Amino acid sequence: MPVLAVLFAGLSGVRAQVELTATAGTAGPTAYSNLRSAFAAVNDGTHQGAVTINITTSPSTDNNTAVLNASGAGAASYTSVLVQPAGDTGVRTITGTIGGGPLIDLNGADNVTIDGRTGDGYSLTISNQSTASTAGTSTVRFINDATDNTLVDLAILGRSTGAVATLSGNVLFAGATTTGNDGNTITNCNIGNDGTATTDLISKAIVSVGST
Repeated sequence: MPVLAVLFAGLSGVRAQVELTATAGTAGPTAYSNLRSAFAAVNDGTHQGAVTINITTSPSTDNNTAVLNASGAGAASYTSVLVQPAGDTGVRTITGTIGGGPLIDLNGADNVTIDGRTGDGYSLTISNQSTASTAGTSTVRFINDATDNTLVDLAILGRSTGAVATLSGNVLFAGATTTGNDGNTITNCNIGNDGTATTDLISKAIVSVGST
């Protein structure tokens, strides 16, 4: 609204889908199987400072929410986080099928940029393929005072069918605790359906929920 182009994990011969570098803590590059695992390593303080997460192969699939907590919450200590596509060909994708929750959860996180632009013109698609109508179903969620974050040049896709009054949508600004989910920017993004069937049509693209 993110070093190596290809990395092999250990001796297994399995190509990493995500790799992370940082300016403090463990600098890397460090390979992870998905974005959730990379975020977890930031949350536990393994990687610190300015963090860059490259999506190197496609798709990076995980049916569990990738949660990034606020810097200062627990062991997390970062100044910025950049998520971006990398590699030599094609569109990079982050996908999952998660009902009742987001694919990516910026849980009080600040100064996070998810940027689909790269120097060689490749792009990034983020898609929650769940058709659930339950509250919380979303592709990217801002919650608990997530501040000064940017989504830019992305395809943010979904299939959520939540009713108008249900707290769901491709991009969901949810509850906050103190200051609000402020200063967040969505720029030049394609926000729409993941699929063409009538059952794939989203009911809401961007939803903002007011709170005290």
